[in-house]
Amino acid sequence: MSSVATASRVVDIRSLGACADRKAHVLANFDTLPPGDALVVVNDHRPRGLLLHLQEQRPGQFEWSVLEDGPEVWRVEILRRDADAGTLREVMEALAWDHDRLDALERKAFAARAAAELADAAAIYRVFATGLRRHIGFEDQVLFPEFEARTGFTPDHGPTAVMRSEHRQIEALVARIEEGIDDASTSVDLLRQQLHEILGAHNVKEEQILYPGTDRTMTPIERDALVRRIQAY
Repeated sequence: MSSVATASRVVDIRSLGACADRKAHVLANFDTLPPGDALVVVNDHRPRGLLLHLQEQRPGQFEWSVLEDGPEVWRVEILRRDADAGTLREVMEALAWDHDRLDALERKAFAARAAAELADAAAIYRVFATGLRRHIGFEDQVLFPEFEARTGFTPDHGPTAVMRSEHRQIEALVARIEEGIDDASTSVDLLRQQLHEILGAHNVKEEQILYPGTDRTMTPIERDALVRRIQAY
């Protein structure tokens, strides 16, 4: 499994007018990255065209993580995977990697809070919350329906019904922590403990049941196509 990013280079493409110029600039920078390093691309609109370009030109070689989703600035982190061009992706490795990335961000935010760096804690937690909400969104709207269609489960019964309920609990806890993490007089430790209990068990179920179960129902090409749809969410 790929590791989370160890270093990130910021590439601001807002001053480049033509979409072709923006794509070429990002691709040139991406090609200089060693595996495990990343670009943070800053844009003035949602960079869907850039993602599709990378999927076409560097298939299987990158992770795509949304850090800030507008309305004025969009930031995405593009990590270079240690993989050959054309490597077919699997749901398990792609989404378990995102679990690891999000866990690292959450720990980093609370480390900043413990060091009384409250503005940094809030900024890092905001990135974590953005990523987790997106992760929940693509599971609810892309992954779960695919799993249900292939296994015969319905949204109201089976593992996805439980996971959808847990998603709502997770979202509520994250929102409450996000409100108080930058206030030293507000205790968020109990909320964090509750989040860890729900999220930890939830992620285990996904990594032991949902992700491998989905992979087993699909051909390698179908799995890769699903990961591409998840990236584009």
